[in-house]
Amino acid sequence: MKRWTLIVTVGALAVLLGSCSSVSYVTDWDTHFDFSRAQNFAWYELPERPDRGNPSPAPNAFVAARIRSAVSGELALKGLDPAKPGEADLLVTYHITLQQSMQIYSSGWGYPYRGYWGWGGGWGGGGYSSARMVTRGTLIVDVLDGKKRSLVWRGIAEGAFKKPNPSEADVAKIASRLLAEFPVR
Repeated sequence: MKRWTLIVTVGALAVLLGSCSSVSYVTDWDTHFDFSRAQNFAWYELPERPDRGNPSPAPNAFVAARIRSAVSGELALKGLDPAKPGEADLLVTYHITLQQSMQIYSSGWGYPYRGYWGWGGGWGGGGYSSARMVTRGTLIVDVLDGKKRSLVWRGIAEGAFKKPNPSEADVAKIASRLLAEFPVR
């Protein structure tokens, strides 16, 4: 009986830990770029291209404003001042990807049983299974050299958003953690 209790306990813990999704933060940068020289930043706007049309607007203007505000606030805390795009040492932009997937939940554990009068048998037990659609969003923040317009730093917060419209507090927390080690020293 102790063995079954141990197996059920370990299995339950594995399911609980496996169902917890955490945010994965990854950063990369140009090792030849001198971040200590950067004094200011501006938001990078994609140039209009007549052959491809205008850039598409953000899918949600509220979320776009939250992201810009949070990232700008973090950069200001690091001593970078806002500037005009043509005069900025750094240009900042971001991308969001949202993916929906099916998540299946199952409760209850099966157990072997013998059928009536010792014949038959199989697996029994209670429980239920359900499925639902979940959203998993990734935030990518890119920083470009203001003069060369080449990528010098990228931060990725994979799994940052659990819904398409995260709150201001959620976005601020994600931006703070993502930019924790920016600028690179």
